[in-house]
Amino acid sequence: MKRYLFVIFLSFCILVTGVFWFAENQHAQVVESRKRVATERLGKLRAALEGQINSSLATARALQAEVKISPDISAERYQLLMQELISDDLPVRHVALAPNLIIKFVYPLAPNQKALGFDYRTSPEQFKAVQEAIQRKRIFIDGPVNLIQGGWALIARAPVFIESKLWGVIAVVIDIEKLLISSGLDSVDDYLFALKKQNGNGSALFDFGDASLWSQDYVAIEIDVSTGKWVLALAPKNHVWAERNNIYWIIVIAGLSLSFLMIAFMYNLVTAQSRLRSALTTIDHQAHFDPITDLPNRRAFVDYLNQLTQKGREQHFAILFIDLDHFKEVNDSLGHDAGDDLLVSVAERLRSQLRGTDFIARIGGDEFVVVINRFTSHQVINDLATQINHHLSDPFSLRQNQIQTTCSIGIALYPDDGLQAAELLKNADLAMYAAKTAGRRTHYFFNDELREQTERQNAIHNRMRNGLKQHEFYLVYQPIVDFSTGKISKCEALLRWQDENGNHISPAEFIPVAERTGLIHELGQFVLEQACIDWTLVHKSGYPIEVSINRSERELNDMEAAKQWLSCIKQHNIPSSSITFEITESLLMSNKQRQLQILHYLRSQGVQLAIDDFGTGYSSMNYLQRYPVDYLKIDRSFLNHAPDDRIQVALLDALLRVARALDIDVIAEGVETKQQWELLQQQQCDFAQGYFISEPLPLKELLEFLRRWQF
Repeated sequence: MKRYLFVIFLSFCILVTGVFWFAENQHAQVVESRKRVATERLGKLRAALEGQINSSLATARALQAEVKISPDISAERYQLLMQELISDDLPVRHVALAPNLIIKFVYPLAPNQKALGFDYRTSPEQFKAVQEAIQRKRIFIDGPVNLIQGGWALIARAPVFIESKLWGVIAVVIDIEKLLISSGLDSVDDYLFALKKQNGNGSALFDFGDASLWSQDYVAIEIDVSTGKWVLALAPKNHVWAERNNIYWIIVIAGLSLSFLMIAFMYNLVTAQSRLRSALTTIDHQAHFDPITDLPNRRAFVDYLNQLTQKGREQHFAILFIDLDHFKEVNDSLGHDAGDDLLVSVAERLRSQLRGTDFIARIGGDEFVVVINRFTSHQVINDLATQINHHLSDPFSLRQNQIQTTCSIGIALYPDDGLQAAELLKNADLAMYAAKTAGRRTHYFFNDELREQTERQNAIHNRMRNGLKQHEFYLVYQPIVDFSTGKISKCEALLRWQDENGNHISPAEFIPVAERTGLIHELGQFVLEQACIDWTLVHKSGYPIEVSINRSERELNDMEAAKQWLSCIKQHNIPSSSITFEITESLLMSNKQRQLQILHYLRSQGVQLAIDDFGTGYSSMNYLQRYPVDYLKIDRSFLNHAPDDRIQVALLDALLRVARALDIDVIAEGVETKQQWELLQQQQCDFAQGYFISEPLPLKELLEFLRRWQF
């Protein structure tokens, strides 16, 4: 009996709770509806506010264009132009024109005559904002500023460049009070409104409107106005969005009157069963489906593959292992949310290309797998892979950005390329890496050559690991001559490997394997440590030369690693300017933000940077003026037929001229003949490196060579 009484009491409590929850939910929906209306109102106010600001900035842009056409603009022309540009409905307080950062014209002249002749450089606070605009090379909005004349204002400063040379700046002062009025903020009589700007720690720099609003339940929207965070908010004047009226209490009373024992008990029983079934369904779905794309996950894919392989060899199918190219860059530049959106879009496009009998899954990261059942020929799979790659190459529209990506596809066939699920997936993965190596945006079928190549690379990888432990790696140094002095001023550290059997393995064979397997980080650290030790010995011997060390693109992904390099250099008491890191130009051309930040950091700490093999592939001069480059190492292909080949001589001359114009020194690689040496001297090249000077030498032989050469 007590048990039943407990069940009745518990059921009654649940029902009462449900009644009040329902009433509160209805009330919350009313509140939410009214907040939604207020939010829509905020959106219109924000659009009007930003529109007024953009209209004001149009004055600066028009004046920029005028000055570029007529740098010596007259006072009369300035006054006429301002009368045309500034209308009464704009919140512009005044506009100042400052060639050479000294205010020459101001409109309207009254009451701003005192501003004439003002030099921005004399005011640290204003000059800082001017410098910000000049560095960004675009309009920079500062403020709000409390004006001496009274009131608050935004100051938009627009730099003017004529043929890349700074002419001066334009300052447009936007009256905030007029801006708010013209944006319609004076017509929100049915709401309390407030506008504030916050600094980084959340404290308000200024506050307009009703300050009491911030202690109420309000709706807010951020406004893109300045470098800070602007927040515009509305709240009801009576401090509540909706009253709990008679309808609310009617719902409560009606709900309580329905607290009948059997209904409550049955409702509780059915709800419990329903929730149990829903929970089990959710758990099962989460165990087998990817939460982002809602595609089957790796576990579901392996289960499906195992089912297929158990049917016997008469069942033919193909696995397409799809990896998105440069997906990590999307995450780095646009954020992980954009990356997730891209994965969803890719999944939708893949679905559109497949039949209902095919299977698609996301097995992790940016990797998808597709199983094609019952295909008629290899050509069908080849055409489908081409079609998928073409379809995924079309731009994706994500978060107001156009993203273009490609994919690399590896293909394994059952039963030709494996009988077990794990073996098939591994072989498709290997084929995918072969597609990436072949240049991405392509597909590759698994074959015996690829199997042998993979086994060979795995063997080299294992031997490299053992070789590092057994000290089989060592450095040689190739001298670099300074043409201005005729002496050896630098040398390049080059990694060599002689295994335990005395065999010399070419860097062209083991470096790519190290980069693919990640062992390049350990090899790179060994090179830096050994080069620092050897530099100390060379310096003590009386030859204070600089050392160049090659850095792989894969090593330039971690700022902490770069800091460890600098720490290693410092521990050996080596001036950072004595170390040069050589990088390939493809790293700069890829414009990977993280790697570029690391390069700028290294350069700021005194390490010199050189572009290795410059001139090969898809060279562009644009990045040379954007990034901290000290040396260009001209590839040997520019010299191999010189000086007989007039085209090579002309290209060499052009590269040297560009480098001199950018104040970058040039090191010519691959100097092998006296004629090449004399040509470089004639062309006033800065440095030379090659077998004509010396082959790469072990440390002991290098010291002997320096003794003979320098003296």
